[in-house]
Amino acid sequence: MGRYYCGSIEGKFWFGVQGSCDIENLIQIVGKTHYLWLVCGCNAEIEDDVYCKQCYQDKEQHIADAIEEGNFDEDDDDKCLYYEFQMITYCLDKSSHYQELVDSMNNIKQQIPKEILANFDKIEQTDDILNAFTGVFGNIYNPSTSGNDEKEEQNLLVLIARYTLGYQIEYCLRTQSTCDVQCEY
Repeated sequence: MGRYYCGSIEGKFWFGVQGSCDIENLIQIVGKTHYLWLVCGCNAEIEDDVYCKQCYQDKEQHIADAIEEGNFDEDDDDKCLYYEFQMITYCLDKSSHYQELVDSMNNIKQQIPKEILANFDKIEQTDDILNAFTGVFGNIYNPSTSGNDEKEEQNLLVLIARYTLGYQIEYCLRTQSTCDVQCEY
């Protein structure tokens, strides 16, 4: 169980600690919510269309197929042909977001113990950083040795999770100039 992010960077949000929109705590940005058309599953641009124009000649045919598939009844007043896809997308670029990200991370650094920051400093600067599943962040923190009370521990975990996500984004922007991230929620 858990929520993942993918794209230019990959990883899993920290369960019970980190929200799917945590990028918005690092950078002033609002993610884009995605919608899909019922029946066909095509990407729905709901600002422009009321049915899938790639798959259907008209809205009535799309409605008929949605009724046949059991998405709603024929007598339903609201025959909404799209649904919200449980994904938010962020498109970051170096010129717009890098300095703000670095400033944000520097602020978080002031709140994280030096021993933990030293572990981040030990990470080899390779593309392994882009994929948290490589284990590159595996030795950052051991909660069993912290000695923090529950509230302090929770606050620290939030900061470490956010800093780790920022670390990945920073490396991506520094080395590739753009960073596109799709986040499950």
